[in-house]
Formats: sequence, structure tokens, C-alpha cells
Amino acid sequence: MRPAKNAEGADTLESGEFIQHPQYASTLANGLAVLGCFAGGALTLGNKDIAEQLHMSRPTVSRLTFTLVGLGYLRRDPSTSKYSLGPAVLSLGYPLLSRLMIRQVGAALMLKLSDYAQGPISAGVRDRMQVVYVETIHSRESNETRPGIGSTRPLLRTAIGRAILYGLPGAERAAVLKQLRRAEPQDWERHGADLDASFAEIEQMGFCLVRGAWRSTIAAVAVPMHKAVSGMHLAFNLTVPSFSTTDDVLRQDFGPRLLGLVHSIEDMIGQA
Repeated sequence: MRPAKNAEGADTLESGEFIQHPQYASTLANGLAVLGCFAGGALTLGNKDIAEQLHMSRPTVSRLTFTLVGLGYLRRDPSTSKYSLGPAVLSLGYPLLSRLMIRQVGAALMLKLSDYAQGPISAGVRDRMQVVYVETIHSRESNETRPGIGSTRPLLRTAIGRAILYGLPGAERAAVLKQLRRAEPQDWERHGADLDASFAEIEQMGFCLVRGAWRSTIAAVAVPMHKAVSGMHLAFNLTVPSFSTTDDVLRQDFGPRLLGLVHSIEDMIGQA
């Protein structure tokens, strides 16, 4: 059977299948991999650092960084010969964030709930085998659990990850779960049953709660959106220090309040 020539389903292919696919563009993938080296929080990297991370030759990395500097995606410091992300990266991310309309329609409601719970309210989407945060709003009194926009979290071990998985269409969810079982066998063995329990909570209550599965100091509730926004399946979460709350508070107070917030945002952007 001839492979499809469009990109549908590309993000759910197994790694080996993806790389061997006739539509796969290795040079493009390598250039994006260079940018991805900065996702871990490094402010500057040299060609040697990048080559070691990606297991590429330094001449290959040198060509890629030269091209990315010319396109504005990297900046080179002449005094150190090291690179940092360039402003063109922002020009790619801003249209994505603005299309989601979360801040435009939900900021006031999110801030109100953050004030009440003293914890950040965030929205995230699936990025391959992880969650990436696309919005976070927190009060001045908010705790230190708040994530930054663009930061990532695991799918299996977080409330927001489980809510995102629940909200995926059936075929996409099955493909992602298959990848997770193969890519993260230890996490799957430890948390696979917990994922089923979280799905059951969402079925029953509209939200799930997770305490200490990702970090022992964090407790969270999360709610999936009913429909995709700009083709993306989002979920919202509320995180608080685990010592500051109980499961009863999460289940009877914070969870229902977050569910009401998500329903209000869905109404405002026409997703109900």
C-alpha cells in the first residue's frame, strides 16, 4: 500500500516508521533538532555541545547553525562563538498562541480561580509524547508550582497529561498509548492502571486528580476540553502544593470549580 503523501497521522507514527517514511525530510528534521537542544533551558550552546547532544558531526552542526543564524532562529555571540535562540522563534510561536484565544476570553476567570485556590491555572496540548503548556495565569499569591509557557510535562504522570489523552479522538488516543507503552515501559507499568482510573474519574466527575505521581510535592486537578481548538485538543489544570490541600478539597471544591471554568471558556469561544 502506497504511503499517504500528506501529514495526517505523522505525529503518531513510531519513531522508526517516521524516519523511514518516504516523506521524511532529514535535513529539516536535523535543523529543528538543533533548535530543540535549547528546550531544556540552556541559554547558550556551542557547535560542540550541539554535536554531542545530537550525535552529529561538528561540520554538519556548523552548517545547520550557520543557516539558522541567517534565518533568524539562532543568534551567535562573537565573543564566545556560542548560540542562543533568535527572535524568529517567537514569530513562529505567537500565531499559535493567539489562535487559541485562551488569554483573550478566559484570563479574568482563570485569575479569579487562581486567587481563590492560590495555585496557577494552565492550559496544555500534546506535543508528541509530552504535554506542552500554552497558557498559564497565576495570582500574586500563587505558589511555586506554576509552569512557564512552553515548558513540558509527562503525559502519563500528570493530571493534565491524562486529561489530554482522554480528550483525544479514539484512533489518535490508541496510537499515542501504543507509543507510550513502547517508549516508556517503566512509566507504563507503574501508571497504566492509574491512567484508567483517571479516565473513569473524568467520565464520572468531568475532571481527574493526581497527587505526587510526577513530583511528590504537587497535587493537581485537570479537565479536558470537549472539542479541539484550532485543531488541537487542550486540557486545563490547577496545581497546588500537595501539603496545602486534601483529596476531598480537590474532588469537592477545586475540581468542580475548574470544570465550571472550562465550560465557561468553551461557551465563550463557541466550543460547547
